[in-house]
Amino acid sequence: MDLVHFLQPDAPPAATQAAQVRILAGAHGLDDASRSRLIDAALDRQMRNARWWRHHLMRPTPHVADDHENAERSRWSEREHAYTLANRTTFDAALD
Repeated sequence: MDLVHFLQPDAPPAATQAAQVRILAGAHGLDDASRSRLIDAALDRQMRNARWWRHHLMRPTPHVADDHENAERSRWSEREHAYTLANRTTFDAALD
């Protein structure tokens, strides 16, 4: 399950996304211990994505995309992380 790209600031409200995350966790058969680590895993992946795009900019060409697009991808991952962190309580509560 790629929850990282599921929790997004321009998607439905956090409460709606939290309900969707609960359904996804249930559909994947996650136990309580796995559910409790799900948001931590998403936050970690979002930061790793942001770092990957920033480091990709420093690599020799060719790049996956132009420098502007690579920088925007890093900023997008940082916004995803900030949104998930700001709404963490809502996401965690849905998984309890």
